[in-house]
Amino acid sequence: MNENKQVLRSRKWIFEALMKLMRENAFKDISISDITSEAGVARLTFYRNYNSKEDIIIHEGRKIYDKLMDDLNKTVYEKDIIYNSIKKIITVFNDSANLFRLLLRDNLDYLIMQSFEIEISNILKVIFGVDNTDKYKVKFYEGALFAIAVEWIKNSREESIDEMTDIIYKLIYKY
Repeated sequence: MNENKQVLRSRKWIFEALMKLMRENAFKDISISDITSEAGVARLTFYRNYNSKEDIIIHEGRKIYDKLMDDLNKTVYEKDIIYNSIKKIITVFNDSANLFRLLLRDNLDYLIMQSFEIEISNILKVIFGVDNTDKYKVKFYEGALFAIAVEWIKNSREESIDEMTDIIYKLIYKY
């Protein structure tokens, strides 16, 4: 158990160090040494947890995805599952907006998409009842939801979470 706490603490420090460095520098200009120095951990600790600095982002994306799935599983029994699920997705993007903004600035949004893409079919099953056999429908919803969330973040989240939920909900049912 102590090892798990230590691993979690190290990963947290490494992620926080990367975010701090990304606020000051472009991602491509940040080295593993910069990250470990800022985090106060040894390079060995870094490489026990990650293979590359991109892995830090992918790991954080997985944590975001896991939180989203936990939230979505709670909506399964709600009256309007689609509306409430969309709202939960937008809320997760809102909660992670600082990370997304930095990734978008450095054209790294594909790293978060990569984290979600592997498991997106699970999200779509919960929300829209889409199964893996309809690969084009999965890609359609995946791309649409991600593109809208990215655009919203690029526009400094001018619309509220409720407004974005309404926009997406209407787009789904209008077309």
